This record gives sequence, structure tokens and C-alpha cells, in this order.
Amino acid sequence: MLAACGPITPTPTGGPVYINSSDLLIMESYPVQVSLHISGELPTPCHEFRSQVAGPDEQNRIFVTSWSEIDPNTVCIQVLEPFDLSIPIPMEGSGEASYTVYLNGELVGEFRYPA
Repeated sequence: MLAACGPITPTPTGGPVYINSSDLLIMESYPVQVSLHISGELPTPCHEFRSQVAGPDEQNRIFVTSWSEIDPNTVCIQVLEPFDLSIPIPMEGSGEASYTVYLNGELVGEFRYPA
């Protein structure tokens, strides 16, 4: 049996995000910068938005996954918390091609890189 001294830190639990709108933003700069703009709600003000960008894959698809996290011991008011943010999509080292972006499995849009 193992015993430890000190407080136990709870592991945050995953939760949903409610997406109202999403679109691609292409900044006319050098190099071209791409980001995914998302607006929606978190389940409570205590949930924290999280995201992960994967890709591009062999078919030039970029998958963005978003979710929320909360400390399971947190007591929080049960009201939706709006958010509005942009997630950068790293394109360094990507070749000239058309790319498609998916958010939580849903197609958001397509862009040409470099634009």
C-alpha cells in the first residue's frame, strides 16, 4: 500500500462546448496566417475552453477538436458562459495546396495556402 502526504489534486474532467458559429480567418501577411474563429457557450462559467489542432494529413485535412474542462470538485452556478475566440492553425512547412478544416468532425471550410 502506498500513502502520500499532501493534498490530492483532482484531475479535470472533460465536458462539452456548444458551438454557435465557426469560420476561417485568413490574414494577408507573410507568411499567411490562418485561424479558426469560434463562438458559442461553455456549460458553466467554471468550465475552461480547450482545443487541439491536428494535421494537415495526407488529404490536406486539418482537424480541430474542442472541449471544456472543469475541476470535478468545483461548485459552480449552472448557467451557460459565452465565448468568442480564435484558434491559430499552424501552417509552417505546409506546401502550396487547398486545405479543409474540420471542427469536432464537422466541415468548417476550405482555404488555399499560401493564399
